[in-house]
Amino acid sequence: MPTPLAPRRPVAVLAAALVAAVAAAGCADPAPEPDVVVLAATPDSLHTGDDTRDDLAIRVAYHDGDADLGGGVAAIHDCRADGVVTSLELPAIASAEAVAAGVPISGELELWVADVGDVARDAVAPPACAALGVAAPVDGEVIFCVVLRDAAGHDGAGDCTPPIAIAP
Repeated sequence: MPTPLAPRRPVAVLAAALVAAVAAAGCADPAPEPDVVVLAATPDSLHTGDDTRDDLAIRVAYHDGDADLGGGVAAIHDCRADGVVTSLELPAIASAEAVAAGVPISGELELWVADVGDVARDAVAPPACAALGVAAPVDGEVIFCVVLRDAAGHDGAGDCTPPIAIAP
């Protein structure tokens, strides 16, 4: 005859299995796409007619689940018009051993957009910018969106600067 605790055992086993499944999901392979968050963009205004005041530095934090961000590209989209993109090749970031093991890496990068110029504004934000929530371009300001692509060709979601004043 079963003891009064016997009916509870299947529930306890199910609960233990559920805890193990949740723990295993937490240890699952990280996503291979690199994540980026824009931390700062300086200066807060650009002057396209002055070569000493038309460069932008964008500081970003990144996370890459499999260490292969180095050898990839940082694509910086000027959200005033489609096709205006600064592509920066990323140097090796992690060791060859870390890349081979596919370990997660995180850090910060400073990305430079040199010689921001006058651009005829499109009526709508470029697709890469619109996908990140950027509205139609506004006269007198510019937004830049950063998308990281790792060496395996995985694109992350991206992030954007706040609006930056721009003048001739």
